[in-house]
Amino acid sequence: MIKFFRKIRQKMLTENKFSKYLLYAIGEIVLVVIGILIALQINNWNEERKLENMGKVYVGEIYTDLENEILNINEILLGLKEQYEGTEYILSFFESSEKEIIDTLWFTKNHWSPSKIFIIQRNKNTFDELNGSGQMGLLKNDALSNKLELFYKNLDILISNFQEYPLQIRMELRDLTFPMGNVEDAKNEFFEDKLTTAFIQEYLANQKVYEVLLSIYKTCRYNIEFFEDSLLEAQNLIKNMKEDYPELNLGTNDNIVSN
Repeated sequence: MIKFFRKIRQKMLTENKFSKYLLYAIGEIVLVVIGILIALQINNWNEERKLENMGKVYVGEIYTDLENEILNINEILLGLKEQYEGTEYILSFFESSEKEIIDTLWFTKNHWSPSKIFIIQRNKNTFDELNGSGQMGLLKNDALSNKLELFYKNLDILISNFQEYPLQIRMELRDLTFPMGNVEDAKNEFFEDKLTTAFIQEYLANQKVYEVLLSIYKTCRYNIEFFEDSLLEAQNLIKNMKEDYPELNLGTNDNIVSN
């Protein structure tokens, strides 16, 4: 093709048809420019399609992350509610005038509940990756981006706050109760799986233990409410994402990049 056009140019020059040659040359340049522009446009379309597909992949990953976050929050809530109920049970004996323990095994089980340590944290995920690299725009959904940012900001604050006072107060309870009793009390607890009457009496007579238990009881109640709010927020995000991306309703993230 190039050889063909070269022959045409040479023929025009030899025939001294300079004006025609000039018009031909201009036309040839125009054709080349148009070809380049078309190639650039095709390349831009391909790049935009790649970015769009990449954004869809990230949407699917964020959706999965939120589902896992809901599972984690539910697990945290289950532990907090069990601790709340166990602590309330033990506190009832501190506030009872008789302090009579009818079921020692049940008291022993609940006795350990308030000192249970929760290691609450969240793993870095797709949102953190996009937010940290400044690529949230790939989602092309500012409303979703803002909601995700607010959700994870609140969740991080909640986790950070829990790792401070609530965790410390549980460690304080352990420090207060572990020195109680003697070797025989420890053996009875290990091999009989229950506390001795002497240990229980010493435990219930300790005012500082009561105060710490009351603090744990309160922090459980507060954190149950906080994490329930966080759970609702995550569930609403899932709902919004299903509305914005109907492909997610198909039950597999592979479908979101099928087109």
